[in-house]
Amino acid sequence: MTRAGTIPLSEIERIRIYSNKKRYTETKLATILKKTGGDFLFNGTIFSWNTFKPLCHMKADGSVYCKPNYSVYGMAWNVPDDYGMAVLPCDKSNYITCVPLIVKSKKINKPNYQDDMGGARPRTAIGGKDGKFAYYVTSAGYTPEKLRDLLYASGWDSAVMLDGGGSTCFRDKASGFCCGKDRADQNFIVVYLKHTDNETKGDKPMVTIYAYSLKSNGSKSLSANFTVKEFACHDGSDTIMIAPALVMLLQNIRAHYGKAVSINSGYRTAEWNKKNGGVAESQHTYGTAADIHISGVTPAALAAYVETLMPNTGGIGIYSAFTHVDVREVKARWNG
Repeated sequence: MTRAGTIPLSEIERIRIYSNKKRYTETKLATILKKTGGDFLFNGTIFSWNTFKPLCHMKADGSVYCKPNYSVYGMAWNVPDDYGMAVLPCDKSNYITCVPLIVKSKKINKPNYQDDMGGARPRTAIGGKDGKFAYYVTSAGYTPEKLRDLLYASGWDSAVMLDGGGSTCFRDKASGFCCGKDRADQNFIVVYLKHTDNETKGDKPMVTIYAYSLKSNGSKSLSANFTVKEFACHDGSDTIMIAPALVMLLQNIRAHYGKAVSINSGYRTAEWNKKNGGVAESQHTYGTAADIHISGVTPAALAAYVETLMPNTGGIGIYSAFTHVDVREVKARWNG
């Protein structure tokens, strides 16, 4: 399988290097994606099996994870708008590298890599093309040189080969693949896209809403299948607002399908909601809404079932990868 693409930087909210401190295996890519709240992810740079630390230059959110005694080209950024190739280490908040393949629109004649990184194997690369964020993740077998030639022929002007072989993996909200199911990769690159939210604006619902603490109440059960932390805002805020009526709605959905209901986004602080393109006074900011998906169930099919549960009230929005549900008193329906 191959997942590849180029994305205008103006369409990216955040590019994050996620350190896999809990050592999730590649079978848990969906869990990592849900935990981070990103749109898709893929593996990062090489790491030591003994120390579980990266072996090439890497810096994430201002914290240096690896700083070898040499300089090398890699991809660096503070925010998506200034993403690009730079000589590492540098003063930007985020950077990552492994084996540079294309620098300043020129192929590296002899890529510098260890013998155990050679041969034809699954590969992952990150770089730039025409000022866009570029990525290439494939389970097909490529040597570093063939990967370089492929990306160069595709118009990439900068490219860095990351970890490969069994570490190669990709996941978005719909599907993904991995090459080493029992492998726990040390780091991942998570991409957050900007979204246009077509949620119908509504007043604050006159329903009961409770405030919880992520630190103190995160593991508290709200129903048979839902806990407080599942509704937490992705900005890490401690306060979580949750309406019991929303929990009841989700529990009824869970009982109907007999399958896990994954919450992509529950409560949002006003700041996080604005930053991620939510409409002003979104139901998420009150703790009365959740964006959900169920494996094997399309957003439209899920919306159709929720319609039977609240035909005359509540909000239902159909998006490409999830269904929005909320427990406002009035009826609101839309397509994202």
